Parts: sequence; structure tokens; C-alpha cells
Amino acid sequence: MLRRHHWTSLVAFTALSLALSVFPATPAAAAETDKLAQLDASLKLIPDDAAFYSAMLRNREQIEIIRKSKAWARLCQMPVVQMGLALYQMQQASPDTPAGKLNEALNNPEVRKIVDLLADMTSDEIFIYGDEGWVKTVDLFQKLNAANTYAPLLALVTDGPAAVNNANAKGKAVIAALADDLESLEMPGLVLGFKLKNADLAKEQLIKLETIGNLVLETNENTKGRFKKQKLGSHDFLVLELDGGMIPWDEVPLDKFKEMEAEEGDVEKIVDHLKESKLVVALGLRDNYLLISIGSSTDPLEKLGSKDRLIDSDAFKPLDRFADRRLTSIGYVSEEMNQQLHSNRQNLDNLAQLAHEALGHSQLPEAKKNKILTDVQALAKDAQKMIPEVEAAMSFSFLTDRGLEGYQYAWGDHGRFDGTQSLSLLHHIGGNPIVALVARQNLSLTDYDVVSRWAKTGYDYFEEFALPAIPEADREKVKKLVALAMPLVRRFDKANREMLIPAMADGQVGLVLDGKLTSNRFLASQPATKTAMPMVEPALIFGISNADLLKKAFAEYRAIVNGLIDVGRQVDGSKIPTDVQLPAPKTTSDPLGTIYSYEFPAEWGVDQKIVFNIGVSDKVAAITISHDHTRRLLQKTPPAVSGVLTQLDRPLACAGWFDWAALMDKISPWADFAIEQAAASRNQDGDHVKTIADQVHTALDLLKCFRAASSETYVEDDVLVQHELFEFRDLAQ
Repeated sequence: MLRRHHWTSLVAFTALSLALSVFPATPAAAAETDKLAQLDASLKLIPDDAAFYSAMLRNREQIEIIRKSKAWARLCQMPVVQMGLALYQMQQASPDTPAGKLNEALNNPEVRKIVDLLADMTSDEIFIYGDEGWVKTVDLFQKLNAANTYAPLLALVTDGPAAVNNANAKGKAVIAALADDLESLEMPGLVLGFKLKNADLAKEQLIKLETIGNLVLETNENTKGRFKKQKLGSHDFLVLELDGGMIPWDEVPLDKFKEMEAEEGDVEKIVDHLKESKLVVALGLRDNYLLISIGSSTDPLEKLGSKDRLIDSDAFKPLDRFADRRLTSIGYVSEEMNQQLHSNRQNLDNLAQLAHEALGHSQLPEAKKNKILTDVQALAKDAQKMIPEVEAAMSFSFLTDRGLEGYQYAWGDHGRFDGTQSLSLLHHIGGNPIVALVARQNLSLTDYDVVSRWAKTGYDYFEEFALPAIPEADREKVKKLVALAMPLVRRFDKANREMLIPAMADGQVGLVLDGKLTSNRFLASQPATKTAMPMVEPALIFGISNADLLKKAFAEYRAIVNGLIDVGRQVDGSKIPTDVQLPAPKTTSDPLGTIYSYEFPAEWGVDQKIVFNIGVSDKVAAITISHDHTRRLLQKTPPAVSGVLTQLDRPLACAGWFDWAALMDKISPWADFAIEQAAASRNQDGDHVKTIADQVHTALDLLKCFRAASSETYVEDDVLVQHELFEFRDLAQ
């Protein structure tokens, strides 16, 4: 809702996160506050205790930009579009077709008014606001998810292997979680609003809706007296109030649920609470906003426009500088709600609570129960230290001459992100790649120690609870395998601690996609092309602190892998051939560094340019599928990217670039090749092929109107800020 996840995946080690920052106070603060005071948006109505708020603005203006563009005109001129429009117009002439019926309905004056109202509702601003009740609701969802996820594991520990596949295990945990938190079963408040230009049209439809509601609902015994017009503040709303007692509980198979109770009476407690719960739906006008409210009361509506407003909170100070821009979106998530949405911490608390409840019903010895509970609580505590403590988050975007620009802000702990230095890896992305994502993290041996320690504890529990459940013949094989592999596991741990982690202390990691690799035939099974075709080249890059240690780690990992293969051979029944092992890579010395390669077997028919390899220089390591790409990445080259990435030598935590237009250029020759192959297989004539090719190229040209996306993430005033730009360019003609 709040965030757009355009840069959220950065390969195993990182992810381009939410971002965020507060602009420092300056002498111009009063003038900036004046800008915010003049903002014409629903944000001014939202109370400061909102759990979340999101608004889309200038909807019609954005649609009009597209409608008036040369790209839209070109799209409408495409033969396939013209053909579709002609077919639709033909169907409109027949009243029995869907198009004809739709046309007839649209010509009805009453239907036309509804359509006009819907168009008005979506033309300017649409917002959604959730009250603080959503924090409890999401918390309950997290508890139920934890109960459903961890119930089989706890059943294994508390009741033995036979209980793992018991269908009642999850049901018992979920019912217990519900019964333990009945207050969170209340319906949270949600308000959906639409800004109107023609409020009179909405008033007319509300009058009609009131008449229909009275006719339908007041004549039904179940709903009589539950629908009425009510004044909330100084505004009239149509209100429908329902409750859980209206549910036909006698038709619900409660006995089946009672069979899964951890405590007798849990299901009855839940049902009794639900019978008393309420659902209130309200619809009405507040000035030029059409509002729809859903919740356990009308409180969210009545709190709109209260004295304590969200817009006056510190979270919206960054918007001061941009409030006079052509805003297209505003978003907010409170600290409490954000902590629930980033549920890793909460899940750990829920696991500890669930373990406490499950152990209370277990037949295990008391000492065993205490040990398990102590371990679970310690695990939750250790893991929580590794998880960032998030606070409130806010974002906004606005139209510019270049496209859509936006900022995202998040307060709290920045986690592993390190924004204290410039990202030197940006000079090792090969100049002008299609995609480049680079980030720096703080790598911690302490965190590795925690993971290592709990991996050992996990194995101890496996030995105690899971291993006895394995059939005896297989159990002995597992024991032998573990005994033989354990020295290699310790060797692996030592290599991580003493080689890999120190070698990677720089903390930078990146993903690069390029497209400079070309060939007439990448695979022997592929038809040869007339001209060399491009191929997308993926790569991972890393900042290196100690190249010698990294090289030693490579050699050690290879030895460990071969050792594990040997261990597998020693297990009874093994069919691993004696000559199977991970061979030493081909080593090539290059002025830029050392390249370690594994060539594909000749019988695979892979172009010789494609080679899995790892290049290592003094400061950079690159994993690619071609030597040329590796050399481009090891070479220090000024990055030829643009957008918001204009000051690359300043401290940054993350940076991202996506050249969409370049990707379309790489796809274009492949589209031509596919058309030619399809035409040849169907014996199609040249004119037909040209018509198809022209339309495909037109479509690619239209897609290239989105040019590129760029993003930078940095720390400012102890707040993480993500600044992004999505560039669009209309067709030349």
C-alpha cells in the first residue's frame, strides 16, 4: 500500500529496502509550512492516530497525459487496434451481443448518471485510511499465522513424531490463539474516500439508495431497524448496522471445532464474543468527499477533521518542500502498524508464546519442558537482535517533466544498511548496464556466531526428537553420514569465520544485468541467425577487503565439497561413482585480476563464449557467464547512468538503475527472429510477415516510452531516504 517494490530484490545478501528521511529545519521552514497548509488533499482530514493512510491524486490528469500523447495516437492507429474497434462497433449494432447490451445500458439516463458518478469518483483523488484498530487486527493475523506455521514443529517436540501429521494440531493452535485474544476480533475501522467535482450528482444517488434501502431492508425482519440516516457531526450518512448474532450458528459444525480445543470452552468463548460483535457500514458526503466507512462503529468517520491531524505530525515535515508539486500519491504507516507489518519480530514473540501454551498441555517431563521453553525464548531474543526495529514510514510522489519522481522515508533502525561511504562498486558495473543494483551492508561475525550456535542447537533437537522416528535401518545410515560429515562441517565453519567473512568485510554487493554478449548460435540446437544476437548477461559483484583470503576460501570450499562427496560414497547403498568430484577450475591470469573458470562440456553444444567464471581483483569479485563481462566488471569505469544517480561519490546505502529502453532494444532482434521462424513454418508470404513485424516494432516503440528507473538510498538526519525517478518520454512523432 505504502511502498512500491521496484528495487526490492538484490540477490541472497540484500534487498533494496523501504527508504526514508526527515529534512533538516532551515530558516525557510515557515515558507515551507505554508506550502503544506495550502495542500488540497484528504490528508488534512486524517487523525494523527491513523494506522495507515494512502492517497492517489491527479488521476484524471495522469490519464489525460497518456490520452493526449503521440504514443496513444500511435497505439490507436495500429491495425490490430483498429480491427478490434471495428469489431466492437459492429457488435454494438446488435442488441443481443454483450457490446450491444452495454451500449444500450449506457444510453439509459439513470445508468449514465451512475457511470458519470463513478468517473467523477476516480478522476481526482481516492484515499483509504485505517484507524488504530488495524494494529490489533494485524497482530491477531500474525499470531494465527504463527500458530499455523509452528504447530507441527511444536507437536513433534511436545507429543512426538506421530502428532506432526495430525490435522488437529494446527486447528488446536489456531483456536487457542483466537480464544487468548478475543479483543482483537473486533472489526477495525476503514474509510474509503473519493473527491468529487459534482457533489450534487452524488446527493441524488444517495437519496435513491436510501429509498431502495428502506424498501428492501425495512421489510425484512432480520434487518428491520438496522438501516437509517444518521447525522455524524454535521454531515448526513446512511448507516447499516449488523451483528454476529445474525449468523445462523446452529448451522455451523461447532462440534468439529470443539474436538480441537486445547482448553474446554475455547470455541464457546469465541462464538459468544462473535455474537456480540458489530459490523457498521456508513455511506455519505462530507463536503466534496464521498465517504464509505466499514468497522465496528462510525468512530473513524467522526474522527475525520479532528484537531490532532496526521498532517501536523513530524512524519510529514519532509513533505513541506514538495507540497506545491503535482503530487500523485501520499502514503503513511504508523510506527505500531509498521512493526506489525514487518512481522519477523512479532513472529518470534508469537513462537515463544505458542511454545509456552503448547508445553502447558504436553506430557513431557518438567525439566524437558523448561529446557525447551528456555531455548525458544533465548532463540527469539537472539534473533530479534538481528532484526531492525522499524518506526513510522511515509512516502509521496509527483509529476515532473521527466516522469514520476518520489521520496520514501522510514524512521528507526536501518538494519544492516551502511550509508556512511560512497558505493565504489558503482564504478564496476560495466559503464552502462541494463540493470545495476548495488548496496553496502554491515557484516557481523557476531551475527554469524548466533546463526552457527542455533544451527547446532537445532541439530541437537533433531537428534533427540526426529532421529528416533526414522526407521532403524535408515537411522544408522544417517548417524554414520553425520559422524563422517561433522569434521567437514567444522572445517566449513572455520573457513567462513577465518576466510570468507574477513574477505567480504567491505560489505558491498551488487547485481548487474548487461546485454553485450552476442552470438549467431548460443546453443547447437538453436537455428543459426543471420546476424549476431544479444543475450542478457547476469552477474554478481562484491566488494573485497582481502583477495588472498577469498581465494583461499574458494579452495577450501572445493575441498569440503569433494570431502562430502567422499562421505556419501561411504554410506551403505551409495551409487556415487568413484570418479565424481568437483574439479579444479581453469585459472587465467589477467592484468585486471585472476579468473577462475568452469567450461561447459562440449556435448552440451553451448557457445564457447559462455563460461561460468569468477574474477577476483584486489578490491572486486565478479561472478559472470563470460570472460568479457568479468573483465568489464573488474575494470574501473565511470558509470554511464542518469536519473537521480548524479552524485555517486557521496555516501549511499543503495543505488539502483534499470534501463528499460535498452532491454527493449535487446528484445527487438529476437522478436524479428521469432516472427521469421514462425512465418517459415507456416509458409506465410512476405507482406504478411512485414505487417506483423511492423506491429511488433510499434508495440516495442510504445513500451520504450518508459525509458528508465533510478533509485538512490541514503541516510539523512538519521533517517533512511529513498529517492527514485521513473522516466517517460513520448514518441517523437
